[in-house]
Amino acid sequence: MTTTPTSKNDTPEGKKRAQLEQNARNGATYFFWIAFFSIFNQVMDIVSVKRSFVFGLGVPQYVGLLLAAPNPTLIWGIIIVLAAIFVVFGIFARRGNILLYAIGIVFYLADLVFSIVVGDIVSAVVHVVLVVLLVMGLIATIKLNNASPEA
Repeated sequence: MTTTPTSKNDTPEGKKRAQLEQNARNGATYFFWIAFFSIFNQVMDIVSVKRSFVFGLGVPQYVGLLLAAPNPTLIWGIIIVLAAIFVVFGIFARRGNILLYAIGIVFYLADLVFSIVVGDIVSAVVHVVLVVLLVMGLIATIKLNNASPEA
């Protein structure tokens, strides 16, 4: 009778590490979703669709309220720059960069303030939920960075 070697994921430590890796990856992925829905919401606005997603950023809405006349070029510029920044946060978060992961969370918390100022309470609540999910991903990333590679 031959025995099959057990993989690292069959051990309790391996399963725990696999779960941490999944949590870290999921948390980092939210940065990409934030960037995507920010651009998607602007596209929906351009095609005059009344539907938008609450996962986007509040800064463009705030800037739009401040302007005396609509300036789509300025709004697009802001959205593209912010989306690119959040993509960068997502890339570095996936690579385990704790500092940029934390800075990304702080940026999203700052955006929460803009959602509150424009009166988008549903978006503000979603911001809070996503911040919790981002922090859970950050905690998993920290634990992975502190764990030994064999675990």
